[in-house]
Amino acid sequence: MASVNKKFAVEKGLEVGDNALVVDADNNKTGIGKTDAKYGLDVATTANFDGIVAAGQVGIGSTQPANALDVRGNALFGGTIKDNSGGAGTNGQVIISTGSGASWSSTAEIATNASDGTNSLQYKKSNSKFGGADNFVFDPTNKRVGIGTTLPEYLLQVARAPGDSSNGFVQIGGTFLDSSGAVGVAKSILAAGDTGELLWVGAGASVTNILHVNEDGNDSNDGFTLKTAKRTIGGAVAIATTGNTIRVAAGSYTENNPVVVPNNVTIDGDDLRQTQIIPSNVGVDLFHAKNGTLFQNLSFVGAANTGAMIAFPPDGSAGIITQSPYVRNCTNFVPNSMGMKVDGSHAMGLKSMNVDSYTQYNQGGIGVTISNNGYAQLVSIFTICNVTGITAVSGAQCDVNNSNTSFGTRGLVASGVGTVNQTGAVAQAGIAEDNTIVVGSLTSRPFTGQVFYLGELFNEISSISVTNAGSGYTSTNPPVVTIADPSGPGGITAEGVAVISGFGSVTSVNINATGSQYRAAPAVTIAAPSSGVTAEASAIISPSYFTINSATPVTAGVSTITIDQKLPAAVGVGSTVPFAKQSLILASSYTFEHVGSGTNINTARPSKGGVAIPENQAISEQGGKVVYTSTDERGNLKVGDNFTINQQTGDITGDAFKKSIQAQLTPLIIAIGGNL
Repeated sequence: MASVNKKFAVEKGLEVGDNALVVDADNNKTGIGKTDAKYGLDVATTANFDGIVAAGQVGIGSTQPANALDVRGNALFGGTIKDNSGGAGTNGQVIISTGSGASWSSTAEIATNASDGTNSLQYKKSNSKFGGADNFVFDPTNKRVGIGTTLPEYLLQVARAPGDSSNGFVQIGGTFLDSSGAVGVAKSILAAGDTGELLWVGAGASVTNILHVNEDGNDSNDGFTLKTAKRTIGGAVAIATTGNTIRVAAGSYTENNPVVVPNNVTIDGDDLRQTQIIPSNVGVDLFHAKNGTLFQNLSFVGAANTGAMIAFPPDGSAGIITQSPYVRNCTNFVPNSMGMKVDGSHAMGLKSMNVDSYTQYNQGGIGVTISNNGYAQLVSIFTICNVTGITAVSGAQCDVNNSNTSFGTRGLVASGVGTVNQTGAVAQAGIAEDNTIVVGSLTSRPFTGQVFYLGELFNEISSISVTNAGSGYTSTNPPVVTIADPSGPGGITAEGVAVISGFGSVTSVNINATGSQYRAAPAVTIAAPSSGVTAEASAIISPSYFTINSATPVTAGVSTITIDQKLPAAVGVGSTVPFAKQSLILASSYTFEHVGSGTNINTARPSKGGVAIPENQAISEQGGKVVYTSTDERGNLKVGDNFTINQQTGDITGDAFKKSIQAQLTPLIIAIGGNL
């Protein structure tokens, strides 16, 4: 049957029922369930569509859809949702954007993925998915953040794993505020206040009191930070002021010596062995110390140099010393040099220096020399292969404890006296064999450590030198040694005993009595052998002073002085009494090892032929005095020159021991009326 063209036309409108269907032909609007349609199709009641086909955009809940489907409200999907590849996904997957569409993905793709997931802070990975920081956590219970730790103990804790030197650093690139919220001014530092809170302090002063020196530095830098460190100690000293500390990093530093260190400035090395200071100028001191200076944790190295590593400036600029310069934990390796020179003429006040742990391995040099009324306190000073370990001359004095001299030529040497500082006169005649003397015309009280003489300075025998050993002598019948009489009034003749070798020669002459009141060196005669060559010897004299034990206060210029000796003869009123300081070394717990064997370690050791000379351990000459207790390489214990305990044999020898025995036995001998 052929199709029929059917057409139903309503010219002005159509109405079905009251409002079931109303067509407004004039406005091209149709209402279902309402008479005032506002849209092309306006449905007032529920509508059911088996399908919707639209040429443009469809809006649900929206009159102006912005997309192909624009839903403004809840949506219920009873079927399958597919991604842009047409896939329906699997159970548990979620749909996520790919940037140009949507894709089904596993939940693992958006999980934290942290190694210790609990409390780990999250971050966006390079694939735009989430990950977890295994070393960056937040503790919600205690409100703490941990970096490098999963159990922070503080509000913010940055931890470094044990043995990990590359981690644990914190860099602040912006402005750092202190606990008060303040911004620090230039060169100020953070310091803990009374309550422990950090505050900016110093306004630069607390930074500029520390100057840095390292091998990467430059002397044109300000020295206030490690990055702006100086290159030399001299460069730092040039800007240092009282109270500064110059911190020298491990490294090698060649200095244009002498380097003059200002008052109360510390030179502090990183490490004794690794902080090495090299003087560039030979024959010149390395450091010139002033009041309160400190040198520690340094090694002095370089070529042979006759200068001192540490000394007072010779121009007198050290001024008045109220706080002695101090050397602590240093080593001197410079051959021929002096470790420390304390010249009292270059300073005023205390004229002193102190040492705690200072090793001298300066072969051919001197450990410490003190002169011109200078003074030193030396603890744990070790001198190795020195010409002289410690020397005190011209009225200098020092105290030495727990120290050592190994190898070298001489150990402790005290020589001479200082300049006369006052001269008195005998106010009351002195009595022979008395130990007191009354002196007038004094301006100050005499003191222990001073020496004096009465009217004329006499001498005593300090040693006898064998100039010709001779031959034909026997030890069983040693030759008589005759020493000429002194010329002074009341003088006592010295006595000596010859020591014979196994070859029949005189090797030495031991002094049994030093004698007194010699004006010149006396003749020494050694008796001739029954057959052979007569030995010859000469005497060496040393000034003889009285040493002060105590003195009463000066009243009307007069003081009564108690001396350690006895007056050899009567002393007349008016005899002059010059006073001067004695060169004095007081050493306790001192060790001498192979002293006298030489300054070259390659030949001084016993295994290389080195032979010790015990007489060179402690030398008192020209009025100087070494007072000491010591042990040597054989374990011999000495209390001064006159008391020795041989720990190998158990023997006790020395004049002091003999006198003590004599003092005990003499009353017994007298009591029994016999002879010993």
